[in-house]
Amino acid sequence: MYSDLIITVSPNYAKEIMTPEYGELLDGLLRENRSRVYGVINALDYEVFNPKTDPNLAENYEIGEWNKRKKNKAELQKRFGMKQGNDYFLIGIVSRLVEQKGFDLLLPVLESLLKELRLQLVVVGSGESKYMSFFQNLEKNHPGQVAAHLTFDKILPHLVYAGADAVLIPSRFEPSGLTQMEAMRYGCVPIARKTGGLADTVEDYNGAENSGTGFLFESFDSLPLIVAITRAYENFYNSDAWNGIQSRAMKKDFSWGHSAMQYGKLFKTASALAAVMKTEL
Repeated sequence: MYSDLIITVSPNYAKEIMTPEYGELLDGLLRENRSRVYGVINALDYEVFNPKTDPNLAENYEIGEWNKRKKNKAELQKRFGMKQGNDYFLIGIVSRLVEQKGFDLLLPVLESLLKELRLQLVVVGSGESKYMSFFQNLEKNHPGQVAAHLTFDKILPHLVYAGADAVLIPSRFEPSGLTQMEAMRYGCVPIARKTGGLADTVEDYNGAENSGTGFLFESFDSLPLIVAITRAYENFYNSDAWNGIQSRAMKKDFSWGHSAMQYGKLFKTASALAAVMKTEL
């Protein structure tokens, strides 16, 4: 109520929190103060997340060095005891396994997708027991196709980003999200729900315009999720299209330089507003 500025971690989320769905009963207050509400997207440490120098990879690589990147896929499959081969579409999940992250959408459909598609799934994360049990059972029922590492790990996600073809982020809500930015840095294509910071950082693929950095779906429903996964799956087998998506994703700049400049401008704005208020008082 008394802030000079209200800043959250993405422009889209700044809009969403002014709605009843996302406002947590503060939406009315935020709408009254909409002229003071801003969003600045989170950012990455580009020295830590750098496929060219990352010591946690089987092979370092840059944009366009797709054969080198494939060695990380082979290493990821080997480490998790999965069937070997680049012709599998390998999806990674790196996440807290909680309701917010949207995994309820997967519960009724993932079994069928695994049976129908030449699909592999690697899950890294921990959280609520119902989701952990779900992925444990999938691993048991689909050996060589599904693998789960259900404990927190700082290092393993780097290999997942470097080796998986896509990363799945079906979040119910996501103020900013770092997973999609970390994955894109490594050429791992996001399949994500168009919400919060995901909508600000992932551009939906458009084959006609040869644009986009990932595959988005909007409604929080299993069917649009299936459509997004299927679109990604089909385009994966068109290497020119897929490599183009990877290249555009890796070229995106999510380093702190841009975000820090935005924060600097907003702090100056807040300081100026405070000075005006002090003068008026």
